[in-house]
Amino acid sequence: MKLIFHGDDFGLTSGVNRGIIRSFGEGLLTSASLIAAGEAAEEAMSLARDTPGLDMGIHLTLCDERPMIHPADLSSLIPSGDHFPSRNRLLKTILVRRIDYREVEAEWRAQVEKTLNAGIRISHLDSHQFVHLFPGLLSICLKIARSYDIPFVRGAMVDQASLKAGLGRLIQWTGLAIWSRLYVSRLLTSSVRTVPSVGFLMAGGRLTRDVLLETLAALRSKTSVSTIEVMLHPGTGDAHTLHRYHHWGYDWKRDLDLLTDDGLKNELAACGIQTTSFWKER
Repeated sequence: MKLIFHGDDFGLTSGVNRGIIRSFGEGLLTSASLIAAGEAAEEAMSLARDTPGLDMGIHLTLCDERPMIHPADLSSLIPSGDHFPSRNRLLKTILVRRIDYREVEAEWRAQVEKTLNAGIRISHLDSHQFVHLFPGLLSICLKIARSYDIPFVRGAMVDQASLKAGLGRLIQWTGLAIWSRLYVSRLLTSSVRTVPSVGFLMAGGRLTRDVLLETLAALRSKTSVSTIEVMLHPGTGDAHTLHRYHHWGYDWKRDLDLLTDDGLKNELAACGIQTTSFWKER
């Protein structure tokens, strides 16, 4: 089995950026995905250019953060203000059919092109709060992946069900896992691949070394999956990130500590598990 240790939210804040770069330089992390309109996106892109070997993707954004395109040109997505709506409001807009999918495609293309124009090669697409898997949005995501020859899109969840994450999180994960199995898998084609992911259920610093090793052991015994993405959110735990995103309930430093845990490295090596990246698996 091979693992892609991945950091979401590159570009969110400087503290997140530092956590991702440290996780790559000192730990197990091999991949990150950029929030192209994040407050620290320019810094993240500079760090990516200066960090050969860090596999880069786009963390497509359509909720909570600022857009790349002027809000006046995204009226179905941002009817007022200058930020995207919450995930729940976005889903409601989709379900009542008030969304203009042309705006979605234009915004996501702008996010991809900003990164490409910065000289960064993109190997994969995922999204903030998994919105790229929403009805109508996945087809746009896949279209963009094909247009820019991006080989991988996040689309399969293989965490092991557990109440340790809390009932609410377990319900969210169950719905997402079923949706990805019944809907997402049918839209994937040979030109766009997915690597099964773990980490959604215990996101935000809740994934421990023991839980990860137990999950990997269960997957090795039950499935024939050869490569798995371990999805994490490393950061330094700085005051600014904690203040701005306290409502997430994340502990970014715990994910950083997990990725730089020598004990985990040794356990994986003893099991014959290697790290890899999206480009290596293409």
